[in-house]
Amino acid sequence: MPTRNTFVFGIGGTGARVIRSLTMLLAAGTRLTDTNKIIPIIIDVDADNADTSRALKSLQAYKFIRDRAYSDSSSHGAGFFNSNLNTLSSIAPETDNIEGIEDSFQLQFENLEKPFLEYLDPNQELVHDINMDLLEALYDNSPHNDPNTELNLRLNQGFKGNPNIGSVVFNNLANTKEFRFVLRSIGEGDRIFIVSSIFGGTGSSGFPQLIKLLQQEDRLKDTKFGALTVMPYFNVTDDQNSAINSDLFNSKTEAALTYYRQYLKGRVQSFYQLWDRPLKQYENKQGGVEQKNSAHLIEMIGASAIIDFVNKADGSFPRFGDTHYYDFGIKKEDQVIDIRHFFPATAKTIMEPLTLFTYAMKIYLETIPELKNEAFFKELNLSDRYINSAFYQNLTSFFSTHYKNWLLEMADNERKFQPFNVNDPDLNSLVRGKPIEVKKFIGMVLNGGISETFLKTELGKIEDELKKSIQDNDKRFLELLNRISLECFKKLEALPSMS
Repeated sequence: MPTRNTFVFGIGGTGARVIRSLTMLLAAGTRLTDTNKIIPIIIDVDADNADTSRALKSLQAYKFIRDRAYSDSSSHGAGFFNSNLNTLSSIAPETDNIEGIEDSFQLQFENLEKPFLEYLDPNQELVHDINMDLLEALYDNSPHNDPNTELNLRLNQGFKGNPNIGSVVFNNLANTKEFRFVLRSIGEGDRIFIVSSIFGGTGSSGFPQLIKLLQQEDRLKDTKFGALTVMPYFNVTDDQNSAINSDLFNSKTEAALTYYRQYLKGRVQSFYQLWDRPLKQYENKQGGVEQKNSAHLIEMIGASAIIDFVNKADGSFPRFGDTHYYDFGIKKEDQVIDIRHFFPATAKTIMEPLTLFTYAMKIYLETIPELKNEAFFKELNLSDRYINSAFYQNLTSFFSTHYKNWLLEMADNERKFQPFNVNDPDLNSLVRGKPIEVKKFIGMVLNGGISETFLKTELGKIEDELKKSIQDNDKRFLELLNRISLECFKKLEALPSMS
Protein backbone atom coordinates (compact mmCIF):
# COMPACT_ATOMS: atom_id res chain seq x y z
CA MET A 1 0.00 0.00 0.00
CA PRO A 2 1.39 3.45 -0.87
CA THR A 3 2.39 5.56 2.09
CA ARG A 4 3.09 8.90 0.43
CA ASN A 5 0.71 11.79 1.16
CA THR A 6 0.33 14.91 -0.96
CA PHE A 7 -0.51 18.19 0.75
CA VAL A 8 -2.42 20.54 -1.59
CA PHE A 9 -2.58 24.14 -0.35
CA GLY A 10 -5.23 26.28 -2.05
CA ILE A 11 -4.58 29.96 -1.32
CA GLY A 12 -7.38 32.52 -1.66
CA GLY A 13 -10.46 32.38 -3.85
CA THR A 14 -8.65 30.94 -6.88
CA GLY A 15 -7.03 28.25 -4.74
CA ALA A 16 -10.43 27.27 -3.34
CA ARG A 17 -12.01 27.14 -6.81
CA VAL A 18 -9.23 24.92 -8.18
CA ILE A 19 -9.63 22.59 -5.19
CA ARG A 20 -13.37 22.51 -5.90
CA SER A 21 -12.55 21.27 -9.41
CA LEU A 22 -10.04 18.77 -8.02
CA THR A 23 -12.83 17.38 -5.83
CA MET A 24 -14.98 16.80 -8.93
CA LEU A 25 -12.17 15.07 -10.83
CA LEU A 26 -11.42 12.74 -7.94
CA ALA A 27 -15.11 12.03 -7.34
CA ALA A 28 -15.27 10.93 -10.96
CA GLY A 29 -12.56 8.38 -10.30
CA THR A 30 -9.53 10.09 -11.86
CA ARG A 31 -6.67 7.75 -11.07
CA LEU A 32 -3.86 8.56 -8.65
CA THR A 33 -0.73 6.42 -8.44
CA ASP A 34 1.51 5.63 -5.47
CA THR A 35 -0.41 7.99 -3.22
CA ASN A 36 -2.07 7.24 0.09
CA LYS A 37 -3.89 10.48 0.90
CA ILE A 38 -4.53 13.85 -0.67
CA ILE A 39 -4.74 16.49 2.07
CA PRO A 40 -6.39 19.67 0.69
CA ILE A 41 -5.77 22.72 2.89
CA ILE A 42 -7.62 25.89 1.94
CA ILE A 43 -6.04 29.11 3.19
CA ASP A 44 -8.28 32.15 2.88
CA VAL A 45 -8.51 35.04 5.32
CA ASP A 46 -11.89 36.01 3.86
CA ALA A 47 -13.83 34.01 6.42
CA ASP A 48 -17.21 34.22 4.63
CA ASN A 49 -16.03 33.89 1.02
CA ALA A 50 -18.77 32.02 -0.85
CA ASP A 51 -16.28 30.38 -3.25
CA THR A 52 -14.38 28.97 -0.28
CA SER A 53 -17.57 27.84 1.49
CA ARG A 54 -18.75 26.03 -1.62
CA ALA A 55 -15.42 24.25 -2.03
CA LEU A 56 -15.45 23.19 1.63
CA LYS A 57 -18.99 21.80 1.36
CA SER A 58 -18.08 19.70 -1.68
CA LEU A 59 -15.01 18.35 0.16
CA GLN A 60 -17.10 17.47 3.21
CA ALA A 61 -19.69 15.65 1.09
CA TYR A 62 -16.92 13.76 -0.73
CA LYS A 63 -15.35 12.69 2.56
CA PHE A 64 -18.67 11.47 3.98
CA ILE A 65 -19.45 9.42 0.87
CA ARG A 66 -16.00 7.87 0.72
CA ASP A 67 -15.86 7.05 4.43
CA ARG A 68 -19.18 5.22 4.11
CA ALA A 69 -18.61 3.51 0.76
CA TYR A 70 -15.14 2.06 1.29
CA SER A 71 -14.12 -0.34 3.99
CA ASP A 72 -10.66 1.07 4.79
CA SER A 73 -8.60 4.20 4.41
CA SER A 74 -6.50 3.14 1.43
CA SER A 75 -7.10 4.16 -2.16
CA HIS A 76 -8.90 1.44 -4.08
CA GLY A 77 -7.36 2.57 -7.36
CA ALA A 78 -10.57 2.67 -9.42
CA GLY A 79 -14.15 3.80 -9.15
CA PHE A 80 -16.02 6.90 -8.03
CA PHE A 81 -14.77 8.61 -4.85
CA ASN A 82 -11.94 6.08 -4.58
CA SER A 83 -9.10 8.51 -3.77
CA ASN A 84 -8.56 9.20 -0.10
CA LEU A 85 -9.27 12.93 0.03
CA ASN A 86 -9.03 13.70 3.72
CA THR A 87 -8.62 16.33 6.40
CA LEU A 88 -5.45 17.41 8.13
CA SER A 89 -6.47 15.77 11.41
CA SER A 90 -6.78 12.38 9.67
CA ILE A 91 -2.99 12.08 9.39
CA ALA A 92 -2.31 12.62 13.08
CA PRO A 93 -0.33 9.80 14.71
CA GLU A 94 -2.13 8.23 17.65
CA THR A 95 0.59 9.57 19.94
CA ASP A 96 0.22 13.14 18.69
CA ASN A 97 -1.73 15.65 20.71
CA ILE A 98 -4.08 17.30 18.20
CA GLU A 99 -6.22 19.16 20.69
CA GLY A 100 -7.65 22.20 18.97
CA ILE A 101 -7.00 20.88 15.43
CA GLU A 102 -10.38 20.84 13.72
CA ASP A 103 -11.51 18.05 11.43
CA SER A 104 -11.57 20.54 8.60
CA PHE A 105 -10.13 21.23 5.16
CA GLN A 106 -9.38 24.84 6.08
CA LEU A 107 -6.40 26.33 7.88
CA GLN A 108 -7.48 29.05 10.28
CA PHE A 109 -5.83 32.41 10.87
CA GLU A 110 -6.12 34.31 14.14
CA ASN A 111 -6.83 37.90 15.16
CA LEU A 112 -8.13 39.09 11.77
CA GLU A 113 -11.40 40.74 12.82
CA LYS A 114 -9.90 44.19 12.77
CA PRO A 115 -8.45 46.80 10.36
CA PHE A 116 -4.88 46.30 9.17
CA LEU A 117 -3.58 49.16 11.33
CA GLU A 118 -4.94 47.51 14.49
CA TYR A 119 -3.43 44.21 13.36
CA LEU A 120 -0.02 45.88 13.09
CA ASP A 121 -0.48 47.93 16.25
CA PRO A 122 -2.90 46.11 18.59
CA ASN A 123 -1.86 48.18 21.62
CA GLN A 124 -1.80 51.49 19.73
CA GLU A 125 1.86 51.99 20.57
CA LEU A 126 2.73 53.42 17.13
CA VAL A 127 -0.15 55.83 16.55
CA HIS A 128 1.40 58.78 18.36
CA ASP A 129 4.97 57.96 17.46
CA ILE A 130 7.17 58.76 14.51
CA ASN A 131 6.63 55.16 13.43
CA MET A 132 3.13 56.13 12.30
CA ASP A 133 4.71 58.36 9.69
CA LEU A 134 6.66 55.35 8.46
CA LEU A 135 3.49 53.24 8.29
CA GLU A 136 1.70 55.92 6.28
CA ALA A 137 4.69 56.08 3.94
CA LEU A 138 4.46 52.33 3.36
CA TYR A 139 0.67 51.96 3.26
CA ASP A 140 -2.10 54.12 1.87
CA ASN A 141 -4.17 55.84 4.55
CA SER A 142 -5.90 58.63 2.67
CA PRO A 143 -8.62 59.54 3.30
CA HIS A 144 -8.40 58.32 6.89
CA ASN A 145 -12.04 57.29 7.10
CA ASP A 146 -12.10 55.30 3.83
CA PRO A 147 -12.44 51.56 4.62
CA ASN A 148 -10.78 50.69 1.28
CA THR A 149 -7.45 52.34 2.07
CA GLU A 150 -4.72 49.90 3.04
CA LEU A 151 -4.37 50.71 6.73
CA ASN A 152 -8.17 50.60 7.18
CA LEU A 153 -8.85 47.32 5.34
CA ARG A 154 -10.64 44.72 7.46
CA LEU A 155 -8.52 41.59 7.10
CA ASN A 156 -11.29 39.04 7.57
CA GLN A 157 -12.68 40.25 4.23
CA GLY A 158 -9.48 39.40 2.35
CA PHE A 159 -6.57 41.51 1.11
CA LYS A 160 -8.52 42.89 -1.89
CA GLY A 161 -5.61 42.87 -4.29
CA ASN A 162 -2.96 44.13 -1.85
CA PRO A 163 -0.12 41.59 -1.66
CA ASN A 164 1.96 44.00 0.43
CA ILE A 165 -0.61 43.53 3.20
CA GLY A 166 -0.98 39.82 2.61
CA SER A 167 2.73 39.15 2.98
CA VAL A 168 2.68 40.67 6.50
CA VAL A 169 -0.27 38.55 7.60
CA PHE A 170 1.10 35.35 6.06
CA ASN A 171 4.31 35.78 8.02
CA ASN A 172 2.27 35.15 11.15
CA LEU A 173 0.92 31.88 9.76
CA ALA A 174 3.85 30.09 11.37
CA ASN A 175 2.51 31.02 14.80
CA THR A 176 -0.80 29.17 14.42
CA LYS A 177 -1.23 25.73 16.01
CA GLU A 178 -2.67 24.37 12.73
CA PHE A 179 0.41 25.34 10.72
CA ARG A 180 2.78 23.94 13.34
CA PHE A 181 0.79 20.70 13.11
CA VAL A 182 1.13 20.75 9.31
CA LEU A 183 4.90 21.07 9.57
CA ARG A 184 5.35 18.09 11.83
CA SER A 185 2.83 16.02 9.85
CA ILE A 186 4.68 16.16 6.53
CA GLY A 187 6.64 12.95 6.32
CA GLU A 188 9.61 11.70 4.35
CA GLY A 189 8.60 11.11 0.74
CA ASP A 190 5.47 13.26 0.99
CA ARG A 191 4.86 15.93 -1.63
CA ILE A 192 3.58 19.52 -1.45
CA PHE A 193 1.56 21.39 -4.08
CA ILE A 194 0.48 25.04 -3.83
CA VAL A 195 -2.29 26.70 -5.86
CA SER A 196 -2.57 30.48 -6.04
CA SER A 197 -3.46 33.33 -8.34
CA ILE A 198 -0.92 35.97 -9.20
CA PHE A 199 -3.15 38.97 -9.89
CA GLY A 200 -4.83 39.55 -6.51
CA GLY A 201 -3.70 39.94 -2.92
CA THR A 202 -4.10 36.67 -1.04
CA GLY A 203 -2.60 34.31 -3.60
CA SER A 204 0.31 36.39 -4.83
CA SER A 205 1.42 37.23 -1.29
CA GLY A 206 0.65 33.89 0.32
CA PHE A 207 2.46 31.69 -2.20
CA PRO A 208 6.06 32.89 -1.67
CA GLN A 209 5.52 33.27 2.07
CA LEU A 210 4.20 29.72 2.34
CA ILE A 211 7.18 28.37 0.38
CA LYS A 212 9.51 30.23 2.74
CA LEU A 213 7.80 28.95 5.88
CA LEU A 214 7.72 25.33 4.69
CA GLN A 215 11.31 25.27 3.47
CA GLN A 216 12.64 26.69 6.72
CA GLU A 217 12.25 23.14 8.02
CA ASP A 218 15.55 21.37 7.36
CA ARG A 219 13.90 17.96 7.17
CA LEU A 220 11.77 19.16 4.22
CA LYS A 221 14.75 20.12 2.08
CA ASP A 222 14.33 16.99 -0.08
CA THR A 223 10.53 17.29 -0.34
CA LYS A 224 9.23 17.65 -3.88
CA PHE A 225 7.31 20.89 -4.38
CA GLY A 226 4.86 21.69 -7.15
CA ALA A 227 2.94 24.89 -7.75
CA LEU A 228 0.21 26.24 -10.00
CA THR A 229 0.25 29.97 -10.66
CA VAL A 230 -2.97 31.21 -12.25
CA MET A 231 -2.59 34.43 -14.20
CA PRO A 232 -5.57 36.69 -15.08
CA TYR A 233 -8.49 34.76 -16.57
CA PHE A 234 -11.34 37.14 -15.71
CA ASN A 235 -11.95 40.83 -15.07
CA VAL A 236 -14.31 42.60 -12.70
CA THR A 237 -16.58 45.55 -13.35
CA ASP A 238 -15.46 49.04 -12.34
CA ASP A 239 -16.66 50.14 -8.92
CA GLN A 240 -15.36 53.26 -7.23
CA ASN A 241 -16.48 51.89 -3.87
CA SER A 242 -14.40 48.74 -4.26
CA ALA A 243 -10.73 48.21 -3.45
CA ILE A 244 -10.45 45.73 -6.34
CA ASN A 245 -9.46 47.13 -9.74
CA SER A 246 -8.89 44.66 -12.59
CA ASP A 247 -7.06 47.34 -14.59
CA LEU A 248 -4.14 46.59 -12.27
CA PHE A 249 -4.23 42.78 -12.74
CA ASN A 250 -1.62 42.74 -15.52
CA SER A 251 0.85 45.05 -13.77
CA LYS A 252 0.53 43.02 -10.57
CA THR A 253 1.07 39.84 -12.55
CA GLU A 254 4.22 41.22 -14.18
CA ALA A 255 5.62 42.37 -10.85
CA ALA A 256 4.88 39.05 -9.16
CA LEU A 257 6.38 37.00 -12.01
CA THR A 258 9.58 39.04 -11.81
CA TYR A 259 9.79 38.34 -8.09
CA TYR A 260 8.99 34.63 -8.52
CA ARG A 261 11.70 34.25 -11.17
CA GLN A 262 14.30 35.65 -8.82
CA TYR A 263 13.11 34.09 -5.57
CA LEU A 264 11.48 30.77 -6.40
CA LYS A 265 13.57 29.30 -9.21
CA GLY A 266 14.83 25.93 -8.05
CA ARG A 267 12.73 25.97 -4.89
CA VAL A 268 9.74 24.52 -6.77
CA GLN A 269 10.57 21.51 -8.92
CA SER A 270 7.36 21.52 -11.01
CA PHE A 271 5.90 24.92 -11.87
CA TYR A 272 2.57 25.01 -13.75
CA GLN A 273 1.28 28.21 -15.35
CA LEU A 274 -2.23 28.95 -16.65
CA TRP A 275 -3.96 31.96 -18.12
CA ASP A 276 -6.82 32.86 -20.41
CA ARG A 277 -7.75 35.97 -22.33
CA PRO A 278 -10.06 37.69 -19.84
CA LEU A 279 -12.95 39.43 -21.60
CA LYS A 280 -15.90 38.68 -19.36
CA GLN A 281 -16.39 40.95 -16.39
CA TYR A 282 -17.61 39.37 -13.18
CA GLU A 283 -19.58 41.61 -10.85
CA ASN A 284 -17.16 43.41 -8.55
CA LYS A 285 -17.65 41.72 -5.18
CA GLN A 286 -14.92 42.39 -2.64
CA GLY A 287 -15.47 39.15 -0.74
CA GLY A 288 -17.75 37.49 1.75
CA VAL A 289 -20.95 35.65 0.91
CA GLU A 290 -21.42 37.69 -2.29
CA GLN A 291 -18.19 36.47 -3.88
CA LYS A 292 -19.43 33.43 -5.74
CA ASN A 293 -17.86 33.17 -9.18
CA SER A 294 -19.03 30.58 -11.68
CA ALA A 295 -16.69 27.64 -12.24
CA HIS A 296 -14.27 28.16 -15.13
CA LEU A 297 -12.48 25.77 -17.48
CA ILE A 298 -9.16 27.22 -16.30
CA GLU A 299 -9.86 25.94 -12.79
CA MET A 300 -10.56 22.41 -14.04
CA ILE A 301 -7.33 22.45 -16.06
CA GLY A 302 -5.57 23.72 -12.94
CA ALA A 303 -6.90 20.71 -11.04
CA SER A 304 -5.48 18.45 -13.77
CA ALA A 305 -2.04 19.97 -13.03
CA ILE A 306 -2.35 18.64 -9.47
CA ILE A 307 -3.17 15.19 -10.85
CA ASP A 308 -0.13 15.39 -13.13
CA PHE A 309 2.14 16.34 -10.22
CA VAL A 310 0.81 13.62 -7.91
CA ASN A 311 1.29 10.93 -10.57
CA LYS A 312 4.84 11.89 -11.58
CA ALA A 313 7.44 9.22 -10.95
CA ASP A 314 10.18 10.29 -8.54
CA GLY A 315 12.77 10.04 -11.30
CA SER A 316 10.94 12.52 -13.56
CA PHE A 317 11.61 15.52 -11.32
CA PRO A 318 14.61 17.78 -11.97
CA ARG A 319 17.49 17.76 -9.53
CA PHE A 320 17.10 20.11 -6.58
CA GLY A 321 17.97 23.65 -7.58
CA ASP A 322 16.27 23.29 -10.98
CA THR A 323 12.68 23.89 -12.06
CA HIS A 324 10.57 22.37 -14.82
CA TYR A 325 7.88 24.71 -16.21
CA TYR A 326 4.60 23.47 -17.66
CA ASP A 327 1.91 25.13 -19.77
CA PHE A 328 -1.35 23.62 -21.02
CA GLY A 329 -2.68 23.76 -24.54
CA ILE A 330 -5.70 22.60 -26.52
CA LYS A 331 -5.94 21.45 -30.13
CA LYS A 332 -7.91 24.43 -31.39
CA GLU A 333 -8.73 27.92 -30.16
CA ASP A 334 -12.51 28.13 -29.67
CA GLN A 335 -14.93 29.88 -27.36
CA VAL A 336 -16.84 26.63 -26.88
CA ILE A 337 -14.64 23.74 -25.72
CA ASP A 338 -15.56 20.08 -25.49
CA ILE A 339 -13.81 16.70 -25.27
CA ARG A 340 -12.58 16.92 -28.86
CA HIS A 341 -10.32 19.87 -28.01
CA PHE A 342 -8.11 17.87 -25.64
CA PHE A 343 -5.08 15.79 -26.53
CA PRO A 344 -5.33 12.00 -25.97
CA ALA A 345 -3.56 11.94 -22.59
CA THR A 346 -5.95 14.46 -21.03
CA ALA A 347 -8.95 12.81 -22.70
CA LYS A 348 -7.98 9.48 -21.16
CA THR A 349 -7.00 10.62 -17.67
CA ILE A 350 -9.58 13.38 -17.11
CA MET A 351 -12.41 13.32 -19.64
CA GLU A 352 -13.12 9.59 -19.59
CA PRO A 353 -13.74 9.53 -15.80
CA LEU A 354 -15.90 12.67 -16.10
CA THR A 355 -17.95 10.98 -18.83
CA LEU A 356 -18.52 7.91 -16.65
CA PHE A 357 -19.45 10.09 -13.66
CA THR A 358 -21.90 12.12 -15.74
CA TYR A 359 -23.64 8.95 -16.90
CA ALA A 360 -23.85 7.91 -13.23
CA MET A 361 -25.23 11.32 -12.19
CA LYS A 362 -27.99 11.20 -14.80
CA ILE A 363 -28.93 7.62 -13.98
CA TYR A 364 -28.91 8.32 -10.23
CA LEU A 365 -30.97 11.51 -10.39
CA GLU A 366 -33.31 10.80 -13.30
CA THR A 367 -33.58 7.08 -14.05
CA ILE A 368 -33.33 5.02 -10.86
CA PRO A 369 -36.07 6.93 -8.95
CA GLU A 370 -38.51 5.90 -11.71
CA LEU A 371 -37.70 2.18 -11.39
CA LYS A 372 -39.41 1.52 -8.06
CA ASN A 373 -40.92 -1.77 -9.21
CA GLU A 374 -37.63 -3.31 -10.31
CA ALA A 375 -36.06 -6.10 -8.24
CA PHE A 376 -32.72 -4.30 -7.76
CA PHE A 377 -34.57 -1.26 -6.37
CA LYS A 378 -36.34 -3.39 -3.78
CA GLU A 379 -33.21 -5.44 -2.95
CA LEU A 380 -31.35 -2.24 -2.06
CA ASN A 381 -34.38 -0.76 -0.24
CA LEU A 382 -33.98 2.43 -2.26
CA SER A 383 -37.46 3.84 -1.59
CA ASP A 384 -36.52 4.42 2.01
CA ARG A 385 -32.80 5.06 1.59
CA TYR A 386 -33.09 7.81 -1.05
CA ILE A 387 -35.08 9.81 1.52
CA ASN A 388 -33.80 8.82 4.96
CA SER A 389 -30.18 7.70 4.56
CA ALA A 390 -27.39 10.22 5.22
CA PHE A 391 -25.28 8.44 2.61
CA TYR A 392 -27.91 8.96 -0.10
CA GLN A 393 -28.58 12.53 1.03
CA ASN A 394 -24.90 13.34 0.61
CA LEU A 395 -24.75 11.51 -2.72
CA THR A 396 -27.80 13.40 -3.98
CA SER A 397 -26.30 16.68 -2.80
CA PHE A 398 -22.98 15.93 -4.44
CA PHE A 399 -24.54 15.04 -7.80
CA SER A 400 -27.21 17.75 -7.96
CA THR A 401 -25.73 20.68 -6.00
CA HIS A 402 -21.99 20.24 -6.46
CA TYR A 403 -21.20 18.30 -9.63
CA LYS A 404 -24.12 19.24 -11.89
CA ASN A 405 -23.91 22.92 -11.00
CA TRP A 406 -20.14 22.84 -11.58
CA LEU A 407 -20.74 21.53 -15.12
CA LEU A 408 -23.51 24.03 -15.82
CA GLU A 409 -21.44 26.96 -14.56
CA MET A 410 -18.54 26.07 -16.87
CA ALA A 411 -20.94 25.54 -19.78
CA ASP A 412 -22.27 29.08 -19.36
CA ASN A 413 -19.00 30.92 -18.69
CA GLU A 414 -17.18 33.11 -21.20
CA ARG A 415 -14.87 30.33 -22.33
CA LYS A 416 -17.65 27.76 -22.45
CA PHE A 417 -16.77 24.21 -21.48
CA GLN A 418 -19.56 21.99 -22.81
CA PRO A 419 -18.46 18.34 -22.95
CA PHE A 420 -21.96 17.09 -22.11
CA ASN A 421 -25.56 17.93 -22.92
CA VAL A 422 -26.36 17.87 -19.23
CA ASN A 423 -30.04 18.79 -19.48
CA ASP A 424 -30.88 16.45 -22.39
CA PRO A 425 -32.95 13.54 -20.98
CA ASP A 426 -31.69 11.21 -23.74
CA LEU A 427 -28.49 9.48 -22.55
CA ASN A 428 -27.67 8.64 -26.17
CA SER A 429 -27.05 12.37 -26.71
CA LEU A 430 -25.11 12.99 -23.51
CA VAL A 431 -21.60 13.31 -24.96
CA ARG A 432 -21.37 16.39 -27.13
CA GLY A 433 -19.99 15.61 -30.55
CA LYS A 434 -20.70 11.89 -30.44
CA PRO A 435 -24.33 10.80 -30.11
CA ILE A 436 -24.89 7.05 -29.80
CA GLU A 437 -26.57 5.91 -32.98
CA VAL A 438 -29.48 3.48 -32.58
CA LYS A 439 -29.09 0.91 -35.38
CA LYS A 440 -31.79 -1.34 -36.76
CA PHE A 441 -31.78 -3.77 -39.70
CA ILE A 442 -34.97 -5.32 -41.14
CA GLY A 443 -36.81 -5.22 -37.83
CA MET A 444 -33.77 -6.31 -35.79
CA VAL A 445 -32.19 -3.96 -33.27
CA LEU A 446 -28.41 -4.11 -33.73
CA ASN A 447 -27.70 -1.33 -31.25
CA GLY A 448 -30.59 -0.05 -29.19
CA GLY A 449 -28.41 2.53 -27.46
CA ILE A 450 -29.00 3.44 -23.83
CA SER A 451 -32.71 2.80 -23.48
CA GLU A 452 -34.83 2.34 -20.36
CA THR A 453 -35.03 -1.37 -21.15
CA PHE A 454 -31.24 -1.56 -21.42
CA LEU A 455 -30.78 0.19 -18.07
CA LYS A 456 -33.37 -1.98 -16.29
CA THR A 457 -31.76 -5.16 -17.61
CA GLU A 458 -28.18 -4.14 -16.82
CA LEU A 459 -28.97 -2.76 -13.36
CA GLY A 460 -30.70 -6.04 -12.48
CA LYS A 461 -27.83 -8.17 -13.77
CA ILE A 462 -25.19 -6.09 -11.98
CA GLU A 463 -27.11 -6.15 -8.68
CA ASP A 464 -27.52 -9.95 -8.88
CA GLU A 465 -23.76 -10.27 -9.31
CA LEU A 466 -22.72 -7.73 -6.66
CA LYS A 467 -24.94 -8.98 -3.85
CA LYS A 468 -22.98 -12.24 -3.84
CA SER A 469 -19.82 -10.44 -2.69
CA ILE A 470 -20.83 -7.05 -1.21
CA GLN A 471 -23.24 -7.25 1.70
CA ASP A 472 -23.34 -3.57 2.65
CA ASN A 473 -26.05 -1.78 0.67
CA ASP A 474 -24.24 1.57 0.41
CA LYS A 475 -21.00 0.05 -0.80
CA ARG A 476 -22.90 -2.14 -3.26
CA PHE A 477 -24.93 0.75 -4.60
CA LEU A 478 -21.88 2.89 -5.36
CA GLU A 479 -20.32 -0.05 -7.17
CA LEU A 480 -23.59 -0.48 -9.05
CA LEU A 481 -23.26 3.11 -10.30
CA ASN A 482 -19.67 2.42 -11.33
CA ARG A 483 -20.65 -0.67 -13.30
CA ILE A 484 -23.71 0.77 -15.05
CA SER A 485 -21.70 3.80 -16.20
CA LEU A 486 -19.13 1.44 -17.72
CA GLU A 487 -21.90 -0.36 -19.60
CA CYS A 488 -23.11 2.97 -20.96
CA PHE A 489 -19.57 3.87 -22.01
CA LYS A 490 -19.36 0.63 -23.99
CA LYS A 491 -22.31 1.88 -26.03
CA LEU A 492 -20.39 5.09 -26.71
CA GLU A 493 -17.38 2.94 -27.73
CA ALA A 494 -14.87 5.82 -27.51
CA LEU A 495 -14.65 9.49 -26.72
CA PRO A 496 -15.13 11.94 -29.60
CA SER A 497 -12.04 13.42 -31.20
CA MET A 498 -11.15 15.88 -33.93
CA SER A 499 -10.43 14.31 -37.29
